[in-house]
Amino acid sequence: MQGDYLTSVMRRLQHTVRATAGLTGLFRKSSRGAAVDHTTDKTNYPFVYVHGFFGWGQYDKGADKLTYWGMFSGDLVEKVNRSGFIAYAASVDTVGSAWDRACELYAQLTGTRVDYGKAHSERFGHPRYGEDFTGRGLLRQWDSTHKINLIGHSFGGPTSTLFASILAYGDEEEQTATTDGSLSDFFKGGKPDWIYSITGLSAAFNGTTLAMNHQALDDIDAYLSEKLDEKRGKLPPAVTAPAKKLIDFWFGKMANVASGEVAEPDTGLWDMDPDESVRLNRRIRTVPEIYYFSVPHDATKDSDDGTHRVPDRKNCDVFFIPLVYVLGHTDTETKEGMRLDKDWQPNDGLVNTISETAPFDKESDTIDAAPSVALAKTGFSKGVYHVFPTLPGAHMVLLGNVFSTTDKGMAYLYELMRMINAL
Repeated sequence: MQGDYLTSVMRRLQHTVRATAGLTGLFRKSSRGAAVDHTTDKTNYPFVYVHGFFGWGQYDKGADKLTYWGMFSGDLVEKVNRSGFIAYAASVDTVGSAWDRACELYAQLTGTRVDYGKAHSERFGHPRYGEDFTGRGLLRQWDSTHKINLIGHSFGGPTSTLFASILAYGDEEEQTATTDGSLSDFFKGGKPDWIYSITGLSAAFNGTTLAMNHQALDDIDAYLSEKLDEKRGKLPPAVTAPAKKLIDFWFGKMANVASGEVAEPDTGLWDMDPDESVRLNRRIRTVPEIYYFSVPHDATKDSDDGTHRVPDRKNCDVFFIPLVYVLGHTDTETKEGMRLDKDWQPNDGLVNTISETAPFDKESDTIDAAPSVALAKTGFSKGVYHVFPTLPGAHMVLLGNVFSTTDKGMAYLYELMRMINAL
């Protein structure tokens, strides 16, 4: 099927990226910590980092050479640990659904075998059990006294909120379907106070228009054609004409993919379609015992004619420039009639900024200052998404960007974690 093929291609591509990490990692910076004031700490619960779509964590091959958390600027998690915090990097499915990733996160935290659930695995036709983490779990102790903080980047955001919802409330469908005594403790719920906070960094809480097949392909085609038109007159037809034929050829080949769904159900691409994100958010329940935070990103500015958004070269990693342009032209309607207008055009190169604030159906408020210990003293409500000011920059700016060796984002992350510890 089309979706199966596309997902498998992306999975193989991600494995290739990790396989070359041994070479590319030679150019990354060392992972030195910084002096951080912990005298304001009221807690020092572990921070568990949950990577996004196409990401990887500490269980994955190549992670010791090039980390998702830090990239070429050095191992972010190692820096955090050397600075007096406690942190781990989970390794959930690189292109899997939020459900599958949540089940894997539970197994890694508890040191147990992954159980995707009887009802879920039968519905989607994959094995019920996955990798066994017995004896090598991330945490030595985890309960209502020994809590954790989750920091989810990109698709790691909805993965974390779904995980917390199941942990607190369980899953009725799995409970009904599993009558032989093999029900995972994860699906039993009853653990609403095992998580202290959840923070989404450029989190795709409401999906991304890149996951919409027609819109994404049309906009990419338009972007390439526009850039080619800019070169006409500057380059000879012998160069521009073959390039135009190549663009038309490839987008003609991709048209049959665009005529259907981009991905099959039970994949991350499926979950990040804006329509599917609505359904996923209905399934996710806010937990009153948890602090929720989000940090939206924006790497755009208004175009000269004001009709769309274009990359802000001062704040946009070069890696994301083409995709910033594509998302900046968003003006469409989903298959189920949701209007995605100019409010969806600001973006960070992979996710629309409006999607990174908070799930549309959940209670939220806007904070007018960046994270700080002083801000913690003002108090935050639990069970409410607190949205910090939009951060100028592309999707990976707090993770060191893609090709950059600077770690300017570390200061922000340190203050964020100090704030959470001071609550």
